[in-house]
Amino acid sequence: MRMTISIRIKRWLSTQKHLYFLFGALFIIPNCVLFVTAPMPATAGIASISIPLAIWFGTLLLSRRPGIIVWILLPKVILDGGQLVLLHLFGESVIAVDMYLNLTSSNASEASELLENIFLVIICVFLFYTLPTLCLAFYSIQIKDRLSDTFRKKWLKISFGLFLSGVLSGCLSFRTFSVKNDIYPANALYNLYFALDKADRNKNYPVTSANFTFHATKPVQAHNNREIYVLTVGETSRAMEWSLYGYEHETTPRMEKLSGLAYFKDAITQSNNTHKSVPIILSAASAEDYDILYQKKSIITAFKEAGFHTVAIVNQKLTGSLISTFYREADTYIDMSAFHTGSYLTSLHDDAILPYLQKEVNNAEGNLFIVLHTYGSHFNYHERYPREFAFYTPDKTDGLRAAGKDKLRNAYDNSILFTDYVLDEVVRILKKSGACSSMLYLSDHGEDIFDDARARYLHASPIPTYYQLHIPYLIWFSDIYRRDYPEKYQHALDHKALPVSTNSVFHTMLDIAGIETKEADPSLALTNEAFLVRDRMYLDDHDDPIPFWKAGLKKLDFKMLDKWNISYKDE
Repeated sequence: MRMTISIRIKRWLSTQKHLYFLFGALFIIPNCVLFVTAPMPATAGIASISIPLAIWFGTLLLSRRPGIIVWILLPKVILDGGQLVLLHLFGESVIAVDMYLNLTSSNASEASELLENIFLVIICVFLFYTLPTLCLAFYSIQIKDRLSDTFRKKWLKISFGLFLSGVLSGCLSFRTFSVKNDIYPANALYNLYFALDKADRNKNYPVTSANFTFHATKPVQAHNNREIYVLTVGETSRAMEWSLYGYEHETTPRMEKLSGLAYFKDAITQSNNTHKSVPIILSAASAEDYDILYQKKSIITAFKEAGFHTVAIVNQKLTGSLISTFYREADTYIDMSAFHTGSYLTSLHDDAILPYLQKEVNNAEGNLFIVLHTYGSHFNYHERYPREFAFYTPDKTDGLRAAGKDKLRNAYDNSILFTDYVLDEVVRILKKSGACSSMLYLSDHGEDIFDDARARYLHASPIPTYYQLHIPYLIWFSDIYRRDYPEKYQHALDHKALPVSTNSVFHTMLDIAGIETKEADPSLALTNEAFLVRDRMYLDDHDDPIPFWKAGLKKLDFKMLDKWNISYKDE
């Protein structure tokens, strides 16, 4: 029986017209998956399949042996494989602009961690899609059978009719339908173009911002004290995992005992991707006016103009990103990712930052502004902390698996516990300095950890979730600061329960330090009485601002927003 089936399959495949149909079907597998998973009207979904199917059917007719065309379209076959892997990771969306840019901004450690955990998926896609397609194409080239002229003329007409029906279906869609947004692989290729253009703009930032100046000044100095301000940028930390915010595991015992602390319960990131979120944190840009990023310099330059000695201590490899260019504006830039750790694929723990912070505080004279960029809770979670912080166990799993969710959460919680320790040590150093000081901490975005039925994991997905949006955001004020600037501390406390987002950091840090510049907006400063609540925007994949609650969130996400009392418009 098995022999009979195999013979029938072989005979069926020995005909070019059968291979022609098979190649057409293989070429639209990603389109079919997107049709099932992506949120779009039925008419738009039909158009997203019929238009590319018509094009591929027509293209395959260019040769009597369609396998030749398949090999010519090898880049598409490879792209299809990447798209299928992405659909396994995140579902719903085509290869995003951010995905392409992450290829250039991720370091070897991050890349190895991710590849290690999706290697099986990559192998499966290769073995069950890429390799069979190419083998069948090679077979098509070798066999004697050819597509007849009659067949080619007939299917050229059918392809044209299918194309027209797809266009009509797209026109009947209840929303705007476009090739660059809705038809794979045109949308994936457009995103590649967008990413290349954005990478070029990032590269040219030193030129386009060269003549910019903040004209920043500091009119008032703390009474008989130098001033030290620290901005700590966290990584992949979500507020719901902080016991400070009400989480059941004790993950932030030090922050909870800290006097002079104001933490903001309803904080949302404007992007779930580091290479977009952090530039917003470090500059006057926001989702609403992201393009000014390329004309104006970072907060480091603003502090420098106001007479501060500036320092950036970074525990992430950010080569190739705009973030590293910002950090190079500092008087002192310490790139800890360049230090030897014993392996190119491992990174230092965040407490390695502390001796360098202490040295800068001791050696620098006058006012000081320091940016600390930590590795935080980035996957692999169990590698983000020393073993003495493995309080919640077991905390090691063999890769990213839903079955290992409890272990992953234990490791993640331990990484938060370690972040709590590092932040407390930063505060200790500032207290010991005797300076008028303050530290602002927030995370760039959150993370999915198999939290619900969707089984989503990691971050930077084209469509975000609650878990990637809700972040911890806090400000500590020293005793001396509260004595000299009591109104700033009080305003921060007054605004603790109000909805805020990451675009407030630039303005808040300048306000804390008493720096005046035309670029500062008091209505965005959490320590200013002029602070105003406004709609919080999210930066989509094409850098357009949309209300965060319209970024593709599902019912499960809104349930979590309600649980954690996150404000949004119920429309």
